[in-house]
Amino acid sequence: MNRLSVGMTKSEVLDAMGRPSSTSAPGKGVEFLRYRAFNHVGYFVRLVDGRVDSYGEMGDFDSIKDPTLDLNIKNQ
Repeated sequence: MNRLSVGMTKSEVLDAMGRPSSTSAPGKGVEFLRYRAFNHVGYFVRLVDGRVDSYGEMGDFDSIKDPTLDLNIKNQ
């Protein structure tokens, strides 16, 4: 995760992190890449219009909620 930064392209993320364990596209222009670490901690990268918008451990933005499961994300 230290190799990521906001604004990176999806290609740059894949070069830095490798293939994600899963992906989802809950809304127009929004895509989540999910990664699992060796210690079973889950990480996500949220792409908006093909660029990193946010990333971190599952629950970073809401202590109990997996942001990649929110299918009601509204584009702003």
